[in-house]
Order: sequence, then structure tokens, then C-alpha cells
Amino acid sequence: MGCLSAPFKFIGCLGLLVLLAVGWLYRDTILAGVGGLFGSSLVNKVTSTGRPGTNSLLSAKAKIDSLNGWRADSVVLTASEVASLIGTGLDPEIRSQLDSLQVFLMEGSVAVKANLATAKLPRDVVGPLAAALRSKEPVEAAGPIKVVGPRSAEWEVRSFRIRGFPIPREAISRLLARAGGDPNGGAVLVKIPPGIHEIRVHPSGATLLGTARQ
Repeated sequence: MGCLSAPFKFIGCLGLLVLLAVGWLYRDTILAGVGGLFGSSLVNKVTSTGRPGTNSLLSAKAKIDSLNGWRADSVVLTASEVASLIGTGLDPEIRSQLDSLQVFLMEGSVAVKANLATAKLPRDVVGPLAAALRSKEPVEAAGPIKVVGPRSAEWEVRSFRIRGFPIPREAISRLLARAGGDPNGGAVLVKIPPGIHEIRVHPSGATLLGTARQ
């Protein structure tokens, strides 16, 4: 009986090897299809979008200065101005791993799309994607942002996708900690100019509130 089953075992092993080879060759298509089962994007339809730029950064800083010098109660930043502040406010280690940064303003939430260098991603967190990761992968992350100090804000990442494939919520904090974010709460620290007391995000723009007047 053992001799008779040997050819079938061989065929089964050969078939498995063929499936693995096909899976590797067409890993991009397979992963894209799997990611599509969970939804292709974190970005809502009701949103505005922007990219970092020198002019947008200067414009954002000028508006924020008015919270201090001109005694304005609040100012509204465009998506590009928010993107510029985030781009310059991120930890340099994290920022160096991102290119083609794009920011989306949604109701109560900020979403980011970028190409991420994957060398520092913890393979145990990425799971089955680890074997198919390229040196750079498109990522999406989304969550609310809040002021936590005079020059500091936290962007709480509640959703994260790599090439459209969702990373489990409980794994996001470990992933961010390895990349240089907050090791405890799954948040990304962002340095902000002084004078900002609160940030309220809407699709039409981000409203920055200054310190309450006495």
C-alpha cells in the first residue's frame, strides 16, 4: 500500500510546488484581489486632497501666526497646507521612509497616502505579505489628529493598509513603534507651530483654534 501511495504523494508535492511558484509570480495580482475584498481605499468620497509644497507651507505658517500676532480666534487650512505641516512636522526618520505624500481631509479624520520604504517593517506584523513586499509599497493610513501640547499633536492611526491589504488594528501600534512612532498608543507624533489649541478636521478644511482669550 505504501508503494502505491508514493506516486500520489509525489504528485501532490509537485502540485503544491507549482501552486507556490504561480502564487509568487502573480503575487501582485493576488494581493490586489485580496485587498479588494476588504475595500480598496480608506478615503471617503467626501474629502479634499492636497500635497506638501513650499508655498503651501508658507501660507499655513502665515495663517497660524495670525493666531498669535493678529489675535484671530481661528484659521482654516486647506488640504495642501495641512499636508505641508504634516510633512515638516513628522519625525525625520519616519518622513525619510515616505515619498509621494498625499493628505486627505475627511470629517473628523486625516488620511494619508504615500509610498513607504518597507525595510524597517516588522515581518511578524505584516504577516503573509512579508514574502511579497517590494522595497517600496503604497500605503494608506487614517485617523483623527489632536493637539496634545504647546508644539505637539498626535495623529491616531486607526486604519492602515499596505497595497490595499488591511493591517489588523491590534498590530498597528507595533508597526508604528518599529517605524518610529508612539510605542504605546498607535499614534504618530507631529510637531506643530505654537499657538494652536485645537484642530477640527472637515472635508472643506482644517480649522485651527487658538488659545482661549482671557
